[in-house]
Amino acid sequence: MNIKALAKKLNLSIATVSRALNNHPEVSAATQKRVREAAALYGYLPNAAGRNLRKGKVNTVALLLPSGDGDNFYTASFFMRVAAGLQAHLRQQDIDTILHLALDDADEQLWLQKIIEQRKADAVILTNTTLSDPRIDYLSRHDFPFATLGRSHSLGGAFNWVDLDFAYIAKVAIERGQMAGYERFALVTIGNQSTQGDIFAKAWRDELRSRGLPVDDNYLYYGEISEASGFEALQHFHLLPTPPDYVVFLSDLQLLGANAYSQQYRWHIPFFAGVFSSDMSSFLPTKPTGFEIPYQQLGTALALAVLNAMKPESDPLHALPELTFVEHRQHVMR
Repeated sequence: MNIKALAKKLNLSIATVSRALNNHPEVSAATQKRVREAAALYGYLPNAAGRNLRKGKVNTVALLLPSGDGDNFYTASFFMRVAAGLQAHLRQQDIDTILHLALDDADEQLWLQKIIEQRKADAVILTNTTLSDPRIDYLSRHDFPFATLGRSHSLGGAFNWVDLDFAYIAKVAIERGQMAGYERFALVTIGNQSTQGDIFAKAWRDELRSRGLPVDDNYLYYGEISEASGFEALQHFHLLPTPPDYVVFLSDLQLLGANAYSQQYRWHIPFFAGVFSSDMSSFLPTKPTGFEIPYQQLGTALALAVLNAMKPESDPLHALPELTFVEHRQHVMR
């Protein structure tokens, strides 16, 4: 039964029935009681989506996953774990999370347009941020609430963001390598104008300079977060006239590919895994060293950032959840 049929049964206007169901002070307590009892009797359920649209809210946050082209599917497990922490906190605020996987950048832009025009969500969380991110500028122009997983130079960084501390990762990786006596440090990061990849590369250069170690851009490889990228990076380093003697990776997925190259061509040098975004690297014969991602804290920080974005005139929140250092990572059987 819809509201029109319920109003007809009660011989009341649709407006009166709607106000009664929403406890409007202009409707008497007796009429409110009569309408609620009739709604229960005839099985009428208010259209929550329609009510929220009229109020300008749908109690939903959209998490935009990286587009499904190239090797982006490799990061699926990472985002599912982050989304679990995000949803756990947002659910406490009676807000649901929807995940959207765009086919490509153009498809993502269309989805953002629909979110704003059709109010499919109350706020958006962007991922795969770039140095100059047109999505951030677009959402800002339309005054639509958003937060990001990753930083950007857009808007001067004056928006709500959460990120991993890649500068700290680079510092620890080079510190440990130098303590072990290595001198020629290579880095495998991510390109395509990725802010995270750029931060990692800059921190690598700065840390080497601060320690009096040589900075050689031949030892810097921009790839993707995939095994193939790690394989190709190590091939590049191996063919150099003077190869590096220590390699730092942004992700252990890259390290997996590099390990495959190392085994195939019998070129063994020490690796540092950066962040562990999979469980597979823990099965390697040589157990990797790097940082565990605090997925629950990362998801919670994202929830707090996007909730803050939904508050008018609030100062932006910035968060770098603490990473956990793990030496010789072992797989733990559950």
